[in-house]
Amino acid sequence: MAKKPNPVIRKAKEEGYNNGFKKGFELGQENACLVFANKFDGLEKVPGIGPKIMEKIVNHFGREYFEEDKSGSVR
Repeated sequence: MAKKPNPVIRKAKEEGYNNGFKKGFELGQENACLVFANKFDGLEKVPGIGPKIMEKIVNHFGREYFEEDKSGSVR
């Protein structure tokens, strides 16, 4: 006959797993955002992308993903 698992140990294992999963998800999400943000670096220097297209890109993705310089234009 198999022993029943200790409920305290089972709960601790579940909590540890859930905390580790949550932390891993947060790290993965942060890394994905950084990779995505790096794709936008230098976008304003690409031939054919002027201020109007850059403004459309910024408005589509959201201003929080871009930096503004002192003149108010985004990078």
